[in-house]
Amino acid sequence: MRNDSNLRKKNQQKMVAQNNRIAALKKLLVYYKEITETIREPFIILDKDLHVVTANLAFYRKFKVLKRDTEGRHMYELGDNQWDAPELKELLEHILPKQRILKDYEITLDFPRLGRKTMLLNARQVDSKQLILLAVEDITAQRMLKIDSDKLTIDLTNQRDQLQGLNDAKDEFISLASHQLRTPATSVKQYVGMLTHGYSGEVSKDQMSMLNIVYKSNERQLEIIEDLLRVAKVDAGKVYLEKVSYDLVLQVEAIIRDQAILFKNRGQSVLFDKSSKPILVYIDPKLMLMVLNNLLDNAGKYSQIGAQITITIEQDDNDTIISIKDNGVGIRKSDLEKLFKKFSRIDNPLSASVKGTGLGLYWAKKIVDLHKGSIEVISKLNKGSTFIIKTPIDAEKLPKLVVAPLK
Repeated sequence: MRNDSNLRKKNQQKMVAQNNRIAALKKLLVYYKEITETIREPFIILDKDLHVVTANLAFYRKFKVLKRDTEGRHMYELGDNQWDAPELKELLEHILPKQRILKDYEITLDFPRLGRKTMLLNARQVDSKQLILLAVEDITAQRMLKIDSDKLTIDLTNQRDQLQGLNDAKDEFISLASHQLRTPATSVKQYVGMLTHGYSGEVSKDQMSMLNIVYKSNERQLEIIEDLLRVAKVDAGKVYLEKVSYDLVLQVEAIIRDQAILFKNRGQSVLFDKSSKPILVYIDPKLMLMVLNNLLDNAGKYSQIGAQITITIEQDDNDTIISIKDNGVGIRKSDLEKLFKKFSRIDNPLSASVKGTGLGLYWAKKIVDLHKGSIEVISKLNKGSTFIIKTPIDAEKLPKLVVAPLK
Protein backbone atom coordinates (compact mmCIF):
# COMPACT_ATOMS: atom_id res chain seq x y z
CA MET A 1 0.00 0.00 0.00
CA ARG A 2 2.84 2.35 0.90
CA ASN A 3 4.44 1.72 -2.48
CA ASP A 4 1.20 2.56 -4.31
CA SER A 5 0.85 5.71 -2.26
CA ASN A 6 4.42 6.73 -3.05
CA LEU A 7 3.87 6.06 -6.78
CA ARG A 8 0.72 8.16 -6.83
CA LYS A 9 2.52 10.89 -4.96
CA LYS A 10 5.40 10.84 -7.42
CA ASN A 11 3.03 10.96 -10.38
CA GLN A 12 1.18 13.86 -8.82
CA GLN A 13 4.44 15.66 -8.21
CA LYS A 14 5.52 14.98 -11.78
CA MET A 15 2.21 16.30 -13.11
CA VAL A 16 2.44 19.39 -10.89
CA ALA A 17 6.01 20.00 -12.02
CA GLN A 18 5.03 19.67 -15.67
CA ASN A 19 2.05 21.99 -15.18
CA ASN A 20 4.24 24.51 -13.40
CA ARG A 21 6.75 24.33 -16.25
CA ILE A 22 3.98 24.80 -18.80
CA ALA A 23 2.59 27.72 -16.82
CA ALA A 24 6.02 29.33 -16.63
CA LEU A 25 6.54 28.91 -20.35
CA LYS A 26 3.14 30.39 -21.07
CA LYS A 27 4.25 33.57 -19.36
CA LEU A 28 7.05 33.75 -21.89
CA LEU A 29 4.50 33.37 -24.67
CA VAL A 30 2.60 36.59 -24.18
CA TYR A 31 4.15 38.20 -27.23
CA TYR A 32 4.32 34.88 -29.10
CA LYS A 33 0.60 34.37 -28.63
CA GLU A 34 -0.38 37.44 -30.60
CA ILE A 35 1.95 36.48 -33.42
CA THR A 36 0.79 32.86 -33.38
CA GLU A 37 -2.86 33.72 -33.87
CA THR A 38 -2.10 35.97 -36.84
CA ILE A 39 -0.47 33.08 -38.71
CA ARG A 40 -2.91 31.54 -41.17
CA GLU A 41 -1.11 28.20 -41.38
CA PRO A 42 -1.16 25.72 -38.47
CA PHE A 43 1.40 26.73 -35.85
CA ILE A 44 2.41 24.96 -32.64
CA ILE A 45 4.87 25.74 -29.83
CA LEU A 46 6.62 22.95 -27.92
CA ASP A 47 8.81 22.92 -24.85
CA LYS A 48 12.23 21.31 -24.91
CA ASP A 49 10.70 17.95 -23.96
CA LEU A 50 8.30 18.19 -26.93
CA HIS A 51 5.18 18.90 -24.88
CA VAL A 52 2.67 21.26 -26.47
CA VAL A 53 2.73 24.68 -24.88
CA THR A 54 0.17 26.20 -27.20
CA ALA A 55 -1.16 26.05 -30.74
CA ASN A 56 -3.06 28.48 -32.91
CA LEU A 57 -6.65 28.25 -34.07
CA ALA A 58 -5.55 27.16 -37.56
CA PHE A 59 -3.86 24.09 -36.03
CA TYR A 60 -7.01 23.03 -34.18
CA ARG A 61 -9.18 23.52 -37.23
CA LYS A 62 -6.86 21.86 -39.68
CA PHE A 63 -6.26 18.70 -37.66
CA LYS A 64 -9.70 18.66 -36.01
CA VAL A 65 -8.45 18.53 -32.41
CA LEU A 66 -9.51 20.36 -29.25
CA LYS A 67 -7.39 22.71 -27.21
CA ARG A 68 -7.92 20.66 -24.03
CA ASP A 69 -6.67 17.53 -25.78
CA THR A 70 -3.61 19.30 -27.13
CA GLU A 71 -1.95 21.65 -24.63
CA GLY A 72 0.31 19.82 -22.20
CA ARG A 73 0.31 16.65 -24.27
CA HIS A 74 3.44 15.20 -25.82
CA MET A 75 3.71 15.94 -29.53
CA TYR A 76 3.78 12.26 -30.45
CA GLU A 77 0.60 11.57 -28.43
CA LEU A 78 -1.57 14.04 -30.25
CA GLY A 79 -4.60 12.64 -32.07
CA ASP A 80 -4.15 9.05 -30.85
CA ASN A 81 -0.43 9.03 -31.62
CA GLN A 82 -0.91 10.18 -35.20
CA TRP A 83 2.21 12.35 -34.97
CA ASP A 84 4.36 9.48 -33.72
CA ALA A 85 6.26 9.10 -36.98
CA PRO A 86 9.95 8.34 -37.63
CA GLU A 87 10.26 11.35 -39.94
CA LEU A 88 9.03 13.77 -37.26
CA LYS A 89 11.20 12.17 -34.59
CA GLU A 90 14.24 12.54 -36.83
CA LEU A 91 13.44 16.23 -37.22
CA LEU A 92 12.69 17.09 -33.60
CA GLU A 93 15.18 14.83 -31.82
CA HIS A 94 18.21 14.80 -34.10
CA ILE A 95 18.21 17.41 -36.86
CA LEU A 96 16.75 20.45 -35.09
CA PRO A 97 18.90 20.27 -31.91
CA LYS A 98 21.99 20.49 -34.10
CA GLN A 99 20.83 23.15 -36.54
CA ARG A 100 18.49 25.24 -34.35
CA ILE A 101 16.66 26.33 -37.53
CA LEU A 102 15.13 24.08 -40.16
CA LYS A 103 13.35 25.14 -43.35
CA ASP A 104 10.98 23.22 -45.61
CA TYR A 105 11.26 19.77 -44.07
CA GLU A 106 8.73 17.54 -45.82
CA ILE A 107 6.89 14.70 -44.09
CA THR A 108 3.87 12.58 -44.95
CA LEU A 109 1.51 11.26 -42.26
CA ASP A 110 -1.71 9.26 -42.26
CA PHE A 111 -4.61 10.78 -40.31
CA PRO A 112 -7.66 8.50 -39.89
CA ARG A 113 -10.05 11.43 -40.08
CA LEU A 114 -8.18 13.50 -42.64
CA GLY A 115 -6.44 10.94 -44.81
CA ARG A 116 -2.87 11.00 -46.01
CA LYS A 117 -1.31 14.46 -45.73
CA THR A 118 1.98 15.81 -47.00
CA MET A 119 3.24 18.69 -44.89
CA LEU A 120 6.08 21.17 -45.03
CA LEU A 121 7.57 21.89 -41.61
CA ASN A 122 9.58 24.94 -40.60
CA ALA A 123 11.05 24.81 -37.09
CA ARG A 124 13.16 27.03 -34.84
CA GLN A 125 14.49 26.75 -31.28
CA VAL A 126 14.26 29.96 -29.21
CA ASP A 127 14.75 31.19 -25.65
CA SER A 128 17.97 29.26 -25.17
CA LYS A 129 16.38 26.13 -26.63
CA GLN A 130 13.51 26.16 -24.12
CA LEU A 131 10.91 26.53 -26.86
CA ILE A 132 10.42 25.04 -30.31
CA LEU A 133 8.34 26.97 -32.82
CA LEU A 134 6.86 24.68 -35.44
CA ALA A 135 4.93 25.88 -38.50
CA VAL A 136 2.98 23.26 -40.45
CA GLU A 137 1.96 23.86 -44.06
CA ASP A 138 -0.32 21.36 -45.75
CA ILE A 139 1.03 20.91 -49.29
CA THR A 140 -0.97 17.79 -50.13
CA ALA A 141 -2.90 19.51 -52.92
CA GLN A 142 0.24 21.09 -54.37
CA ARG A 143 2.09 17.78 -54.25
CA MET A 144 -0.78 15.94 -55.95
CA LEU A 145 -0.94 18.72 -58.53
CA LYS A 146 2.76 18.37 -59.16
CA ILE A 147 2.44 14.59 -59.49
CA ASP A 148 -0.46 15.05 -61.91
CA SER A 149 1.46 17.80 -63.71
CA ASP A 150 4.58 15.63 -63.98
CA LYS A 151 2.51 12.74 -65.30
CA LEU A 152 0.76 15.04 -67.76
CA THR A 153 4.13 16.43 -68.84
CA ILE A 154 5.46 12.92 -69.43
CA ASP A 155 2.31 11.99 -71.37
CA LEU A 156 2.49 15.17 -73.44
CA THR A 157 6.20 14.64 -74.05
CA ASN A 158 5.53 11.10 -75.24
CA GLN A 159 2.72 12.34 -77.48
CA ARG A 160 4.95 15.11 -78.81
CA ASP A 161 7.70 12.59 -79.56
CA GLN A 162 5.19 10.36 -81.33
CA LEU A 163 3.82 13.27 -83.34
CA GLN A 164 7.34 14.44 -84.11
CA GLY A 165 8.17 10.96 -85.28
CA LEU A 166 5.10 10.93 -87.51
CA ASN A 167 5.92 14.41 -88.78
CA ASP A 168 9.52 13.38 -89.51
CA ALA A 169 8.28 10.28 -91.29
CA LYS A 170 5.85 12.43 -93.28
CA ASP A 171 8.59 14.90 -94.23
CA GLU A 172 10.90 12.07 -95.19
CA PHE A 173 8.15 10.50 -97.30
CA ILE A 174 7.39 13.81 -99.03
CA SER A 175 11.07 14.39 -99.71
CA LEU A 176 11.63 10.86 -100.99
CA ALA A 177 8.46 10.84 -103.05
CA SER A 178 9.25 14.24 -104.53
CA HIS A 179 12.75 13.14 -105.49
CA GLN A 180 11.38 9.99 -107.08
CA LEU A 181 8.71 11.95 -108.94
CA ARG A 182 11.07 14.64 -110.17
CA THR A 183 13.21 12.25 -112.22
CA PRO A 184 10.42 10.83 -114.44
CA ALA A 185 8.70 14.22 -114.63
CA THR A 186 11.92 15.80 -115.87
CA SER A 187 12.29 13.02 -118.44
CA VAL A 188 8.73 13.66 -119.67
CA LYS A 189 9.57 17.35 -120.06
CA GLN A 190 12.69 16.58 -122.06
CA TYR A 191 11.00 14.12 -124.44
CA VAL A 192 7.96 16.35 -124.96
CA GLY A 193 10.34 19.20 -125.75
CA MET A 194 12.15 17.04 -128.27
CA LEU A 195 8.85 16.12 -129.96
CA THR A 196 7.70 19.75 -130.19
CA HIS A 197 11.02 20.68 -131.76
CA GLY A 198 10.68 18.04 -134.46
CA TYR A 199 13.41 15.61 -133.35
CA SER A 200 11.17 12.69 -134.33
CA GLY A 201 9.73 14.26 -137.41
CA GLU A 202 7.06 16.79 -138.13
CA VAL A 203 3.97 16.84 -135.90
CA SER A 204 0.53 17.99 -136.91
CA LYS A 205 -1.23 21.03 -135.51
CA ASP A 206 -3.51 18.88 -133.37
CA GLN A 207 -0.56 16.87 -132.10
CA MET A 208 1.31 20.09 -131.26
CA SER A 209 -1.71 21.35 -129.35
CA MET A 210 -1.84 18.15 -127.29
CA LEU A 211 1.92 18.20 -126.68
CA ASN A 212 1.70 21.80 -125.46
CA ILE A 213 -1.00 20.76 -122.98
CA VAL A 214 1.21 17.89 -121.77
CA TYR A 215 4.18 20.26 -121.50
CA LYS A 216 2.24 22.82 -119.41
CA SER A 217 0.84 20.10 -117.15
CA ASN A 218 4.30 18.68 -116.71
CA GLU A 219 5.67 22.13 -115.83
CA ARG A 220 2.94 22.47 -113.21
CA GLN A 221 3.83 19.05 -111.82
CA LEU A 222 7.49 20.02 -111.54
CA GLU A 223 6.52 23.25 -109.73
CA ILE A 224 4.51 21.26 -107.18
CA ILE A 225 7.40 18.84 -106.70
CA GLU A 226 9.83 21.73 -106.14
CA ASP A 227 7.44 23.32 -103.62
CA LEU A 228 7.19 20.05 -101.70
CA LEU A 229 10.96 19.59 -101.70
CA ARG A 230 11.59 23.14 -100.46
CA VAL A 231 9.07 22.83 -97.64
CA ALA A 232 10.34 19.38 -96.60
CA LYS A 233 13.85 20.77 -96.49
CA VAL A 234 13.00 23.86 -94.45
CA ASP A 235 10.84 21.82 -92.04
CA ALA A 236 13.73 19.41 -91.51
CA GLY A 237 16.00 22.33 -90.61
CA LYS A 238 18.20 21.72 -93.62
CA VAL A 239 17.99 25.21 -95.11
CA TYR A 240 21.06 27.27 -94.23
CA LEU A 241 21.54 30.94 -94.95
CA GLU A 242 24.51 32.10 -97.01
CA LYS A 243 24.50 35.79 -96.26
CA VAL A 244 26.33 38.40 -98.29
CA SER A 245 26.12 42.16 -98.54
CA TYR A 246 24.39 43.62 -101.57
CA ASP A 247 22.24 46.47 -102.82
CA LEU A 248 18.59 45.50 -102.38
CA VAL A 249 17.49 48.10 -104.94
CA LEU A 250 19.39 46.26 -107.68
CA GLN A 251 17.91 42.97 -106.48
CA VAL A 252 14.31 44.22 -106.67
CA GLU A 253 14.94 45.70 -110.12
CA ALA A 254 16.16 42.26 -111.24
CA ILE A 255 13.00 40.64 -109.86
CA ILE A 256 10.79 43.10 -111.73
CA ARG A 257 12.65 42.39 -114.97
CA ASP A 258 12.21 38.63 -114.45
CA GLN A 259 8.43 38.99 -114.25
CA ALA A 260 8.04 41.79 -116.80
CA ILE A 261 6.46 39.53 -119.45
CA LEU A 262 3.88 38.16 -116.98
CA PHE A 263 2.79 41.64 -115.96
CA LYS A 264 2.71 42.78 -119.59
CA ASN A 265 0.44 39.87 -120.51
CA ARG A 266 -1.96 40.89 -117.73
CA GLY A 267 -1.80 44.57 -118.67
CA GLN A 268 -0.46 45.28 -115.18
CA SER A 269 2.32 47.61 -114.12
CA VAL A 270 4.84 47.62 -111.29
CA LEU A 271 5.83 50.90 -109.66
CA PHE A 272 9.11 50.68 -107.79
CA ASP A 273 9.29 53.62 -105.42
CA LYS A 274 13.02 53.21 -104.99
CA SER A 275 15.59 55.16 -103.06
CA SER A 276 18.07 57.31 -104.94
CA LYS A 277 20.78 55.79 -102.76
CA PRO A 278 21.79 52.14 -102.50
CA ILE A 279 20.06 50.21 -99.72
CA LEU A 280 22.61 47.76 -98.44
CA VAL A 281 21.48 44.58 -96.71
CA TYR A 282 23.19 41.51 -95.26
CA ILE A 283 20.95 38.55 -96.06
CA ASP A 284 20.85 35.46 -98.26
CA PRO A 285 20.19 36.95 -101.72
CA LYS A 286 19.12 33.72 -103.43
CA LEU A 287 16.55 32.81 -100.81
CA MET A 288 15.29 36.37 -100.41
CA LEU A 289 15.03 36.62 -104.20
CA MET A 290 12.69 33.62 -104.14
CA VAL A 291 10.62 35.16 -101.32
CA LEU A 292 10.19 38.47 -103.14
CA ASN A 293 9.48 36.70 -106.42
CA ASN A 294 6.71 34.75 -104.69
CA LEU A 295 5.13 37.85 -103.15
CA LEU A 296 5.33 39.88 -106.35
CA ASP A 297 3.91 36.99 -108.39
CA ASN A 298 1.00 36.64 -105.92
CA ALA A 299 0.33 40.37 -106.09
CA GLY A 300 -0.08 40.08 -109.85
CA LYS A 301 -2.09 36.86 -109.80
CA TYR A 302 -4.61 38.17 -107.28
CA SER A 303 -5.09 41.56 -108.94
CA GLN A 304 -7.36 42.36 -111.85
CA ILE A 305 -6.13 43.05 -115.38
CA GLY A 306 -4.67 46.54 -115.64
CA ALA A 307 -3.89 46.83 -111.91
CA GLN A 308 -0.77 48.44 -110.48
CA ILE A 309 1.56 46.91 -107.89
CA THR A 310 3.79 49.20 -105.82
CA ILE A 311 7.08 48.19 -104.21
CA THR A 312 8.84 50.36 -101.62
CA ILE A 313 12.03 49.87 -99.61
CA GLU A 314 12.95 51.80 -96.50
CA GLN A 315 15.53 51.54 -93.74
CA ASP A 316 15.46 52.81 -90.19
CA ASP A 317 18.04 52.40 -87.45
CA ASN A 318 17.11 48.75 -86.90
CA ASP A 319 15.38 47.22 -89.92
CA THR A 320 15.14 47.04 -93.67
CA ILE A 321 11.46 47.26 -94.63
CA ILE A 322 10.13 45.96 -97.96
CA SER A 323 6.47 46.58 -98.86
CA ILE A 324 4.61 45.05 -101.81
CA LYS A 325 1.21 46.64 -102.24
CA ASP A 326 -1.52 45.61 -104.67
CA ASN A 327 -5.08 46.74 -105.37
CA GLY A 328 -6.38 43.22 -105.82
CA VAL A 329 -9.12 41.07 -104.31
CA GLY A 330 -7.84 41.45 -100.75
CA ILE A 331 -8.16 39.01 -97.87
CA ARG A 332 -10.93 38.58 -95.34
CA LYS A 333 -9.94 39.35 -91.76
CA SER A 334 -11.00 35.85 -90.73
CA ASP A 335 -8.64 34.35 -93.34
CA LEU A 336 -5.51 36.28 -92.31
CA GLU A 337 -4.52 33.76 -89.64
CA LYS A 338 -4.59 30.94 -92.23
CA LEU A 339 -2.43 32.81 -94.71
CA PHE A 340 0.97 31.40 -93.72
CA LYS A 341 -0.17 27.89 -92.84
CA LYS A 342 0.98 24.87 -94.80
CA PHE A 343 -1.28 23.79 -97.70
CA SER A 344 -3.63 26.69 -96.97
CA ARG A 345 -5.31 28.49 -99.86
CA ILE A 346 -7.67 31.42 -99.40
CA ASP A 347 -10.97 31.36 -101.27
CA ASN A 348 -11.51 34.51 -103.37
CA PRO A 349 -12.86 35.45 -106.83
CA LEU A 350 -9.51 34.68 -108.50
CA SER A 351 -8.47 31.58 -106.53
CA ALA A 352 -10.16 29.19 -108.96
CA SER A 353 -8.14 30.50 -111.89
CA VAL A 354 -4.85 30.75 -109.96
CA LYS A 355 -3.18 27.41 -109.46
CA GLY A 356 -1.18 26.83 -106.30
CA THR A 357 -0.15 24.35 -103.62
CA GLY A 358 -0.69 26.58 -100.60
CA LEU A 359 3.02 26.26 -99.77
CA GLY A 360 4.51 29.46 -101.17
CA LEU A 361 3.67 31.82 -98.29
CA TYR A 362 4.41 29.14 -95.70
CA TRP A 363 7.89 28.70 -97.17
CA ALA A 364 8.40 32.47 -97.53
CA LYS A 365 7.65 33.04 -93.85
CA LYS A 366 10.05 30.27 -92.86
CA ILE A 367 12.83 31.96 -94.83
CA VAL A 368 12.07 35.37 -93.30
CA ASP A 369 12.06 33.73 -89.85
CA LEU A 370 15.51 32.27 -90.55
CA HIS A 371 16.67 35.85 -91.14
CA LYS A 372 15.22 36.73 -87.69
CA GLY A 373 12.79 39.01 -89.50
CA SER A 374 9.02 39.26 -89.74
CA ILE A 375 6.36 39.28 -92.42
CA GLU A 376 2.93 40.80 -91.92
CA VAL A 377 -0.10 41.58 -94.03
CA ILE A 378 -2.43 44.55 -94.11
CA SER A 379 -5.46 43.76 -96.23
CA LYS A 380 -9.06 44.71 -96.88
CA LEU A 381 -11.48 42.70 -98.95
CA ASN A 382 -11.78 44.03 -102.51
CA LYS A 383 -9.33 46.83 -101.66
CA GLY A 384 -6.01 45.01 -101.96
CA SER A 385 -3.21 43.79 -99.71
CA THR A 386 0.18 45.01 -98.54
CA PHE A 387 2.85 42.47 -97.56
CA ILE A 388 5.56 43.96 -95.33
CA ILE A 389 8.87 42.21 -94.72
CA LYS A 390 11.24 43.45 -92.02
CA THR A 391 14.77 42.12 -91.63
CA PRO A 392 17.24 43.38 -89.02
CA ILE A 393 20.21 45.47 -90.13
CA ASP A 394 23.62 44.04 -89.32
CA ALA A 395 25.60 47.26 -89.74
CA GLU A 396 28.97 45.66 -88.98
CA LYS A 397 28.62 43.32 -91.97
CA LEU A 398 27.64 45.99 -94.51
CA PRO A 399 30.36 47.26 -96.89
CA LYS A 400 30.75 50.81 -98.08
CA LEU A 401 30.67 49.74 -101.73
CA VAL A 402 27.61 48.48 -103.56
CA VAL A 403 27.64 44.78 -104.39
CA ALA A 404 25.82 43.64 -107.51
CA PRO A 405 22.77 41.43 -106.98
CA LEU A 406 23.16 37.66 -106.99
CA LYS A 407 20.65 35.51 -108.86
